Amino acid sequence: MNKFYTMKKVCYFLFASMICLGAGCKKEKELDPEETLKENSFLRSIKVAGAREVTIDTARNYIQIILPEAYTNDIIDLQLNAAPGAELVLNSWTPLYSPGHVKYHFRATYPENFTITNKSNNQTKSYKVFVEQEGPLTAELLSDLDIRIGGANTATGVANIRFKSGVGSLPARPDASQQILPFLKNSSKNANVKGYFDNGLGQIYFEDIFSLMETEGTVLSIEYGEKAFSFPEKLKLKRGKVVLYVVQPDRLFRVFQTGKSITFDGGIFLNAQKYSLKLHNDASSPEVTLPATVTDLSTLKTQFPATIPDGQYKVSFFENTQLITEASIVIARDSTVKAIGQMWTGGPGLQWDEIWKSLPIAISRGQELFANPFPAIIDASSKPFDDKKKIPDLALKLNGKVTVLKGAVKEDTKYADNSIRIYYGAYRIPADLPPGQYEARMVLDNKQYSLPYWSRVEIR
Repeated sequence: MNKFYTMKKVCYFLFASMICLGAGCKKEKELDPEETLKENSFLRSIKVAGAREVTIDTARNYIQIILPEAYTNDIIDLQLNAAPGAELVLNSWTPLYSPGHVKYHFRATYPENFTITNKSNNQTKSYKVFVEQEGPLTAELLSDLDIRIGGANTATGVANIRFKSGVGSLPARPDASQQILPFLKNSSKNANVKGYFDNGLGQIYFEDIFSLMETEGTVLSIEYGEKAFSFPEKLKLKRGKVVLYVVQPDRLFRVFQTGKSITFDGGIFLNAQKYSLKLHNDASSPEVTLPATVTDLSTLKTQFPATIPDGQYKVSFFENTQLITEASIVIARDSTVKAIGQMWTGGPGLQWDEIWKSLPIAISRGQELFANPFPAIIDASSKPFDDKKKIPDLALKLNGKVTVLKGAVKEDTKYADNSIRIYYGAYRIPADLPPGQYEARMVLDNKQYSLPYWSRVEIR
């Protein structure tokens, strides 16, 4: 009885397996992009002009496109045949989309995602598009591959690149792992440096390549899976634009004390070049020029002598005779001194990038002048705006006569990634104030005056 039962069970499974093999368990046929999916309430078919093959994985909602070598356009256009009641979702970040068309730049970028909504049942479905192109890899540089500072004592190379053929989306298939890898090779330096590609920015990066600067015969090549491309012209990597940073917290809060060594970050700084600082304050003459020495590729060191009068100065940094950057900073013996941090015109909405430029002030009578106390007055942006916050008065002095202006408290909530509010003052220039070059100071709580602003304020 048990033996008969076992044989019957085996026969049953064999019979079921034969049915499965003969019918529903065979491999699913690749979907013709022109075929209508009648059971699909979102997407019926897709047509891509110039494509060799388009398939749809209905289980994972993946769309696979194969482009031939002859496809040269950087833009691909998926013409959608949506189900009745379904339509493509259009967004501001997909400017090339239009009703029924998923159109975008596809080369060496992430797979495209788009969404279809069916208004008849209030459902949505998202699809991911993978693009593979046949044929050899070719590319072109859209910018020079210059060497610039990349961090503390580190030189890097960055360039914008455009792929012309041989590459689609990254990855090109759902299960693909190939990456775009750039290489710099120089036989005289015995160098073979592997970089990386940012497919969001379309840039290639190399780290620690200072040894290749000004060296002849450097070859740039790109590898992508089994494909490779070498740029025909050999490179001579040059130093990019020299930069120096006076960081924002230093401009808002820091007193650069005299008699102490001061460092500034930037680069690339070279021992063969001469670096200097020029200090300017309208109340002091003549201008003071100080030397700066190279500590490493990314650091300059200097010292403000004790003979320099306390004040706010416009500091200009030079490599030889070439201006690198300018900033207004406070230099003093006492780290607790008060000053005017920044002054500007042009409205309370002026961007800080403009305010940092440290330009002389010229303003007409009747207009508003904006001033930021030093050190800055701040609190968290998450707190309510305090319209009662104490803002110092502004004193304008001309020919021994002082005019004191009351300030209206203003705010800027965009500092430090929108996490910090800066309070500053708006001061209306009286219509009857005589024109001239005025010295500007803040009036402190003890009725004393702050250090003067580095430049005279021209009132017209």
